[in-house]
This record gives sequence, C-alpha cells and structure tokens, in this order.
Amino acid sequence: MTADQPASGPTHVGIERGISAARFQSFRDAANMDESIARDLYVWNRDLSVAILADIAILEVALRNSMHDAATSAWGMHWYARSDIELDDRTARQLSRSWGYLRKSVRNRPNDDDVPGRLVAQCTLGFWTNLLDSGSFRGEHPRRQETDYDRLWHGAFKYAFPGGRPEAKKMRRATASDLPNFTREWAHSVCKVVNELRNRVAHHEPLINGFPLNGQQSRMSAKDGHAHCMLLARMLDRDLAAWLHSNSTVDKLLGSRPS
Repeated sequence: MTADQPASGPTHVGIERGISAARFQSFRDAANMDESIARDLYVWNRDLSVAILADIAILEVALRNSMHDAATSAWGMHWYARSDIELDDRTARQLSRSWGYLRKSVRNRPNDDDVPGRLVAQCTLGFWTNLLDSGSFRGEHPRRQETDYDRLWHGAFKYAFPGGRPEAKKMRRATASDLPNFTREWAHSVCKVVNELRNRVAHHEPLINGFPLNGQQSRMSAKDGHAHCMLLARMLDRDLAAWLHSNSTVDKLLGSRPS
C-alpha cells in the first residue's frame, strides 16, 4: 500500500483505540458487525465529512459576503452598529462575541473603513443564518420588545440571493406545488440545513445514518444535506454553483460507501 492510498481492512485496526466503544458501535451496527467494514465505514465517514466541510467553507464565505454587501448597500458600511437596525438578543450576543475576537487595536477604532470586513470574517455561519429567522426579543422587562426580521429581509437581505427566486420557481414547477416561494422563511430553511450539516461534520459526528434536524423529529441524509448546499450556492451565484459542482468530491464519495 502506498502512502497516498487510504487505509482499509486490518491495516487500520488500531483506529478503534482512538475512539469510544459507543461511537464505534454505530459503525459496527451499520456494517452488520463486520469489523473490517466498520473500520472502512469510519474512514469513509471521515473523508465524506472533510469533503462536505470543504464545500461549506466556500459557501460560508460567499454567504456572509453577499449578506454583508446587501446590508452595506441598504444601510451603510457599519450597518451592524446602527440603533435602528434592531437585532434580537440572540443575534446581538453572537455579534458581540465576534466583536470580542477582534484585536483591541481594531476595536479601538470602530468607525474605520477596514473594521466591517474584519468583523464579518469573525461572524459564524449561525449568525448569518439567524439573521434570516423571524426574530425574537430584545431587552429586558419592562422594556422587552419583539423584533421583526422581515424588515431586515425586505430592507436588504433578500437581495443577497439573486438566484433565490429562479430556484424557488424551478422547484415549484418540479413539484407542481405552490411551495416554496422566495421568502425569508424559505431562505432561512435552506441556510439552517447547511448550518446544521456544517456543525455535524465540524464536530466529527457520524453521517452514516444522516443527521438530525434541530427542533424536528426527523433526520436528513448526507446526500440531501449536500443538495441543500448546492441549492444555496445557486441562490447566491450560479457561477459559484457551477464551480462547486465541478470541484466537489462529495457525490463521488456518496457513491463509494463501503458495504
């Protein structure tokens, strides 16, 4: 076996020593208790997770830049600091945490032109996904107020998805249904799946039986999760989607699952 060949069978028996018995049991179950196939599945799951994370790494940067550009066009370069841009407490905490990651020398000059780009680079995929949610509450009683993120959507963020409306129309034609429409709720649902898939692979959780959807009593397959990634890419930029389609190794890996 050469150095660039993946380990398989008894050559990677030692992999079990680095993981818990409970974790490895799910791979044994999927392999019908065949130890060799279970180890192959573990390595395959690793490779699939890395490939998915590589695609999401591109998507995450594209999403945050597109949403930041849309907000900048509508509200100015330092839109996140405007008092009339009402953020709920959850989003505000995420923004504050990202601000805290900046060097003190950057935080000391918040109005400089280079600061927004530095802050945007610190904001997580979850932050941008939550900006597409319905919005929750801000402040404490007796000044507790409900926020309405539809205002943010119609004011700026819908323009971050130039391919969103064509994709929604395409899906309606394919399903002969009135849904989905190009709405904030739909855009949020797509980004939420991508974010949950990203968290799944980033925390090294198995994909062999799919992944759970937060707040739902269901799971989604890795294949369907990656399809949401490609949908988001088309919503953002069709050239980006074409590049990902040509360079992603996810489909090839999905078709080579050990059995």
